[in-house]
Amino acid sequence: MLRLNILLLLFVSFLSIEIFSQRTSEWEVLQSPTTDLLRKLFFVDSENGWATGLTGTIVHTSDAGNSWSLQNSNVTTPIVDVFFINKNLGWALTYPDVPPFGTTLLKTTNGGIDWIKIDSLFQLKFMSCIYFADDQTGWIGGTGISKTTNGGLTWQECLIDSGAYSNYPVYDLNFFNKDFGYACGGRVDVAGVIWKTINGGESWSSIGLSPDQIFDVFIFDSLNAITLSGDPELLFGVAKLTTSNAGTTWEYEELPIFGISFALDFLNKDEGYSASGFQLLHTVNGGNNWEPEIVIDSLTIFDLQFVDKYTGFACGQDGTLLKFTSFKKPLVDKPTFEWFNNYPNPFSEKTTIGFTVLSQDFDTPTKAKLKIYDILGNEMATLFEDDFYWGFYEFEFSPRKQNLILSSGIYIISLISGDTFISKKIVYLK
Repeated sequence: MLRLNILLLLFVSFLSIEIFSQRTSEWEVLQSPTTDLLRKLFFVDSENGWATGLTGTIVHTSDAGNSWSLQNSNVTTPIVDVFFINKNLGWALTYPDVPPFGTTLLKTTNGGIDWIKIDSLFQLKFMSCIYFADDQTGWIGGTGISKTTNGGLTWQECLIDSGAYSNYPVYDLNFFNKDFGYACGGRVDVAGVIWKTINGGESWSSIGLSPDQIFDVFIFDSLNAITLSGDPELLFGVAKLTTSNAGTTWEYEELPIFGISFALDFLNKDEGYSASGFQLLHTVNGGNNWEPEIVIDSLTIFDLQFVDKYTGFACGQDGTLLKFTSFKKPLVDKPTFEWFNNYPNPFSEKTTIGFTVLSQDFDTPTKAKLKIYDILGNEMATLFEDDFYWGFYEFEFSPRKQNLILSSGIYIISLISGDTFISKKIVYLK
């Protein structure tokens, strides 16, 4: 009988699987060009991202966070949100400290090298979030919600229902598509509010869900979404709010965790994090359960974003910039295999052969088969065919146990997967 032992050595360097459970080790501190509090973060891809601060600070990376540089925003007032549609076109929001008071819209068309100020759009209105679906269509929220269809040149105030919570401040916007999206906000110790639109933001309906503000909503799909709401006085636990019917109703559950959820994002359908100031909240089962984790070096973070299922970034107090790199990140572009010397060799009864599989994804198996050939290349038998995940494997080859009649001599063991074909010589002494 063929014996396969998976040894749970999942890295080329054979780190044990216990390493993967030490989740905080996946966050590393990046060198920051500022000590300003960084409140908002936005990446358009794995390379290009921006973070904004409370004194007009904008920092930018174009090399996946390896280096960051300061950009000239032309303001010294708090930049409360930032959004880019591509690596060139972006918008930011700030509150001027001289008339006209309200909200100043900043716009760049060259990746933040130059920022243009537009002061006249939202006088006496304090907008705190901005979201664009493309280079023309976008929404802005704070004192109400407004929509643009010309890249932000003009804005039209959206219709919000006349419910008890409809006029509360809006803190964030997130859309599943151009028609369907959520806004969130509220007032501390009064209500956390979710607004929903199904007609591209032309109109919004509101619902009060929790005792405190809601700062972010994560949308899984057209039906399912999740948010967390926390008590800033730490008297009550974090509230988990979920919907499975496109926001028609929400389920409320108070968690045995204290804090505030400032931002929420998922790497995949199962694993997600919340930026919660002095701690991270972490889930590995789609948000059903959350566990607190102390931020690396006891730093404080206010925003985070995952650019793919392996990489993410966070920002926070004193210019903090963090990068998340999953230990599950693949190291190869396509599945590869490596043989280890079999022992004993030559052999008479049995020999043990080991090999590693480096697949493109830890969660996706690679199909492979093992064959034996004589020295002339004639196939003798297929020893096994199976799916293999990333890791180290060993098997015991015994001609007698596998009912193979072999003469003494040199044989070739070959591992075959797609267009990959690797071989090893073995010497059999009958």
